[in-house]
Amino acid sequence: MISLWFGLIATGLAVLQTTWLSGFHLAGFSPDLVLLVLLFSAHHQGVQRGQITGFLTGFAEDALGASPPGFSAIIRLSHSAVAGLTQGAISGDAFIMPMLLATLAFGVKTGTTLLLGLILRLDHVAPRVFSWATLTEALLTVVFAPTVFMILRRVLARLSPRSG
Repeated sequence: MISLWFGLIATGLAVLQTTWLSGFHLAGFSPDLVLLVLLFSAHHQGVQRGQITGFLTGFAEDALGASPPGFSAIIRLSHSAVAGLTQGAISGDAFIMPMLLATLAFGVKTGTTLLLGLILRLDHVAPRVFSWATLTEALLTVVFAPTVFMILRRVLARLSPRSG
């Protein structure tokens, strides 16, 4: 049930970021909030649930965008799967750990984007991956990670069944 909620939150953010929040940016760039929600979800729920949530969210992004069908779904699946591998393996403070996980996930996202672009012979992908815009988006995503994780911890606490 928690996977469903995080999937809905991530998909809702994907819709909002491509529509109403498209004007929300810092110096022309915006953090990948969907990546952060999927990262948090996969880190707390594991590989399988992370992959499913990431794939379905990416599929919704494909429906909203101009990318080839399945492009975003595979990218979201890949970084969610890697984040799921960290379940129980990485713990730490509320500031450094989200930033390290966001750096890892953004690297996987970028690498998967480049690989898919090469496989599908999309000539416009490589220049975008190796651009200042991508670097700035990565930095903003990493900086926003602790705040987003703090908010999502509270959401998870409300969604988790109470013991006792």
